[in-house]
This record gives sequence, C-alpha cells and structure tokens, in this order.
Amino acid sequence: MGIKIWLTSFSPTTLTSAFSSVTLGTALAWYLNNKFNPIIYAITLIALLLAQAGVNLVHDYYDYLSGVDILYRASGFSHRPHPIIDLKLNPKDVLTVGYVFLAVAFMAGIYLFLLVGWPVLVLAIAGLIIGIGYSIPPLKFHYRGYGEVLAALAMGPLVTWGSYIVQTSIYTNPAPLIVGLPNGLFTLLILIGSGALELDACRAVGKITLVLLVGIRNTKYVVYASIAIMYLAIVFSAILHYLPYISLISLLLIPRTLRLAGPLLSGDEYVVRSRWRELRNLWAGPFSVRLVMLIIFIVSIIIARVYPPLSV
Repeated sequence: MGIKIWLTSFSPTTLTSAFSSVTLGTALAWYLNNKFNPIIYAITLIALLLAQAGVNLVHDYYDYLSGVDILYRASGFSHRPHPIIDLKLNPKDVLTVGYVFLAVAFMAGIYLFLLVGWPVLVLAIAGLIIGIGYSIPPLKFHYRGYGEVLAALAMGPLVTWGSYIVQTSIYTNPAPLIVGLPNGLFTLLILIGSGALELDACRAVGKITLVLLVGIRNTKYVVYASIAIMYLAIVFSAILHYLPYISLISLLLIPRTLRLAGPLLSGDEYVVRSRWRELRNLWAGPFSVRLVMLIIFIVSIIIARVYPPLSV
C-alpha cells in the first residue's frame, strides 16, 4: 500500500514527458546518425524519470508550504492527487525523496558527462537549476510568471537534444531542438491549463503564473501560437529531413489539440471558470496526444529506415 501511495505521489502521468523526449532524441540519433546504445538510453531515461519525479515532489512541497495548494484543493477544482494533502505523506519525507531523486539524476548526468563530454554536464546543470528553481526560493520561477516557459524548454528541446548528444556525441546538430519543440509546447499547454484552474488560489497567495502574467484574455493568443509553432516544427522537420515525410501524418492531431485547448480560447475568465471540467482534460489529454505523436514519429522512422525512399 505504501509503495502504491508513493508511486501515485510522483504524478506518474507527467512522467510521459520525460519518456517522450528521451525516446525521441534517441530515435533521432538512430535515424540521422545510425547510433543507438541501449544501455545509455536506459541510463538517460531512468535519470530523467527520476529528475521529473523529484521536481514534482519538491514543487508540491513548496506549493503546499505557500498555501496555494491548500486553497486550490478547497476550491474543488483538483486535477491530480497531492502527495501531502490527499495522500497524507509527511511533508519532510516528500521533500527528502524529491531531493534524493534529483541527486541521483544529477549523478547519472555526471556519469554521462564522463562518457560523452562537457555539453552533457552543461545540460545537466541547466536542468538542475530549472528543476530546483521552479518552486524553491529565491528563484521560484513558477511564482514569477515564466516557470512554465522554462519547464517547456527543459522537458522538450533540451531533453531531446541531450538524449541525442549522449548517443552521438554530436552537439551542433539543431535537429533534436526543432523536433523536440512539440514535446515542450505540450508541456506548456498542460501547465497553462493547470494555471487556469488555480487562478483564485494563485491570486490569493501572490503566485504569478503565466496565465496571470499575460491575463486570461491574452492567454488564448499564447495557446494559439504554441499550437501553431508545435505543428510548424513538425512540417519544417520533414522539409529539413530531420523526420521522414510520412511523419506528417501527425498533423491529423491538430483538431484534437485544439479541442483540448478549447476552454482557454474564449478569453473570458467566467467562461474559462465554468468549463473547469474541460480544463482538467487539458491537463491530462496532451499526455496521451503526445504519446500518439511519439508513436507516429517512431513508426515513420522505422519504416523510412527499412524503405529509404519514404524518408525523402
């Protein structure tokens, strides 16, 4: 029972972010450079899963400490179990486990640095700063209006790029940064959705999310821009031969993505608030859409490698 509670506390649905980006970066290394080391892939994946779980726990601890999650739970808009409030875990235990996970992940980064070189160390340090600084004073990125953007950058392009680098030792190829954009922008949409759900609680404690920074009226433009860049990145990836042309089948996911973001597109706070159940889908739905997109990319890469004419 205790293990199940702890596994739930990691917010396992969110871990698909790390899985998608690590797997995509590794697949690109195989597709573009014919490089694939399963042991390095396993180490990278485990390290990133631990890092994301650690950030989740540390973030939940500090949101609990600030009072924002207590107020949010009282509103009835909860979108996932909170390890302290809902699962009744000891706050200090939650924080300790979070830090242990981050420490183990960073040590794995050091090991990969010894194998590959300094770019991996730079990325590991950048990821650690973003992860720890997301909620922890004095940085508290997520309390200053730009935490969501940094999280999207870290969990999308940077993880995809890093996973490609550890497989190939090539850090000058822009392919993983561009191909990794959709993963990062899905993360941004998810965080914007949760920010909209937490509007009142964040206002009450002075937490400035991206939604509060730009205003609910302008949030729709951020969402439209994010979705446009997400799918344009896929088109450019195919044109530049970073992905096979058959990967453009993923464009069929555009209507689904727009439907998930629907509650945020009105620009009216009352409408957004009245559609909170749909907003909960915006938090959960993009994880499954991102996995479908990953499957399309992987299958298209395999087909193109088996039958090369399909890659051009």
